[in-house]
Amino acid sequence: MKRHVGWLLAATGFLLLQTSAAVASGRVDPVLPDDARVLQEDTWGRTVSGIPFITPAGWSVEASGRRVLMRVPADDARIALVDVDSGPAEQAIARAWKAYRPTEVATLRSRRDRPLRDGWSSIQSYTYESEEGPDRFLRAQLLQGGDTWIAVIIDMPATVMDRREPQVTRVLSSLRAKGYVPETLVGRKVQTFDAARIARLVQFVEDARVRLGIPGIGLGVVQDGEVKYAGGLGVRDVGGDLEVDASTRFLTASITKPLTSLMLAKLVDAGKLEWDAPAAKMLPSFRVGDAALTQRLQVRHMICACSGIPAHDMETAFSGDEMSPDDVLGVLAGIQPTARIGELYQYSNLMAVAGGYLGGHVAHAGLPLDQAYDRAMQELVFDPLGMAATTFDFDAAMQGNVASPHATTLDGETVVADMGLNRMSIVMRPDGGAWSNVDDLNRYLQMELAGGRLADGRRYIGTAALQERLKGQVARGGVEQWYGMGLKTDRRHGILQVTHGGSMPGYQTEMTWFPERNAGYVLLTNADAGVALRGVLVDRFRELLFDLDPQAEAALAAVPPRMEAERKQHRATLTVPLAAETLQALAPVYAHPVLGTIRVATEGSKTWFDAGGWRTQVASVASDSGVVLESITPGLAGFRFTASAVDDARTLVLDDGQRSYTFREEQHGVR
Repeated sequence: MKRHVGWLLAATGFLLLQTSAAVASGRVDPVLPDDARVLQEDTWGRTVSGIPFITPAGWSVEASGRRVLMRVPADDARIALVDVDSGPAEQAIARAWKAYRPTEVATLRSRRDRPLRDGWSSIQSYTYESEEGPDRFLRAQLLQGGDTWIAVIIDMPATVMDRREPQVTRVLSSLRAKGYVPETLVGRKVQTFDAARIARLVQFVEDARVRLGIPGIGLGVVQDGEVKYAGGLGVRDVGGDLEVDASTRFLTASITKPLTSLMLAKLVDAGKLEWDAPAAKMLPSFRVGDAALTQRLQVRHMICACSGIPAHDMETAFSGDEMSPDDVLGVLAGIQPTARIGELYQYSNLMAVAGGYLGGHVAHAGLPLDQAYDRAMQELVFDPLGMAATTFDFDAAMQGNVASPHATTLDGETVVADMGLNRMSIVMRPDGGAWSNVDDLNRYLQMELAGGRLADGRRYIGTAALQERLKGQVARGGVEQWYGMGLKTDRRHGILQVTHGGSMPGYQTEMTWFPERNAGYVLLTNADAGVALRGVLVDRFRELLFDLDPQAEAALAAVPPRMEAERKQHRATLTVPLAAETLQALAPVYAHPVLGTIRVATEGSKTWFDAGGWRTQVASVASDSGVVLESITPGLAGFRFTASAVDDARTLVLDDGQRSYTFREEQHGVR
């Protein structure tokens, strides 16, 4: 549940995205829309110099001279594309700003060279200070290809950027240099994962494990109906000697979502549910904060990240260990939509949870929602697929052959992570609470690749119900990237790639498969650093599957120094322990009507925030916004609180990027 907002983190995703073969195949509209109408779907256009780009659905677009301006006036959001003359980069970006804001000069905060992509010979990113204050997101990219320069200026409130980041990514990923032809895998021969090829893959994963400081990894490979590999690397606990194997359980986090959507698909296949059925009819206790939207939402919208309901995770992060399914539905009932259905990719854990409970209720209407869901998953998914080790029983899962979670301290040491925040997955289990292992997930993957048949050839589920989950419901980040129902799809290389990853404190997981080429893999890691392996393993697997030129190893080599530089940069902004005056200014106890209480405690030189279900040490952050405190305990790091006062009462304000939560001093609290 750690959420990060900011260009330095987001830009990595923006700038490493590859784009699809859509332009190369001639599907670009050669005529740029020149009015300010709001587009109902993603629309291709070209700049004056012929550079292709996408204007996302819901935005207006207009061209004036060498400038293209995309806008969402209601959100005060703008993206400008400016063709500029060749010359030194400083002059080029200055001319772009003059074309965008002729009477204003932006103050540069930083400039960085970015990795090359899509035929560009130079890519630079710029961060600016906005005259409107720190709550404004003001960034630019300058791309050069031969004698062509194009600048992209992104200008919008930070909260809007947090919500519309996938659309911004989509614009950036659509830009490619003249003459660039994206790589296609269509017609490329598929290689067999024989012993030698498996050895190369396993060696890559082991190298990554060591370089990234991941204690243990579970890895599975399936191809042509066979399990080509099932095993483990490293250890369950840092410093320990108990090895990870194919039976070691990990918290799977959000790769539970495909399992939940499979349960719904089984109900559809059995005629007990329809994808287009009104969700509120199937689960009468379901509703969102907009009555009209509640009536329009269908079963498919529960797990599509396309409902218009934004992320809303703080309630469960702080109180999930005390919440019931009805409490979760109660939170949803108060959330207002921020987009139309299908307009904007917004990853809503709460909606996915409600979708799982809906399926459980349809299967076993007489049981409490959590028990009904558990029983439906056992009967419809785990038992038929032979997933005997997979469970939602948190306490039972933590016994025996289980991998402990790990995170990195401020000083770069890998340690066992605090487990408190992970207990919220108990009530949120349709979204991310399954514990499983490589052996079980290989069985799931075999079924997916076999189009709904089990390893012995028996039909488990009809093809139509299974594959309906792959249909794109909303565009996400890059070109040709979509979110279906609990599954992400990608056709950037001309063939279908299906994936879903998961992140919980101390665990990073991923499943990826190529249905048209009958191959895929499972990755389970017990460290936050596993997210970096997720980013490069898919490339290495693709290289080995299609015998491509190796590039993933070089990409992996670049990750640790970048992570270390970012860690040191972040560490330099923090003060530990808190200064005496900062500590003295804090109240003993703060309370929020929904999130509960935060008790402030000191132990020696350390200051702790105790939220009940978990506690974390805090540091102060160098900031122009007053006294800012950040949680730093491994597994709980990343929450930021601004200390302030309202009506003579001390407060802590927690901002999650979309909304703020104000904890007020509890006047009669006890330290």
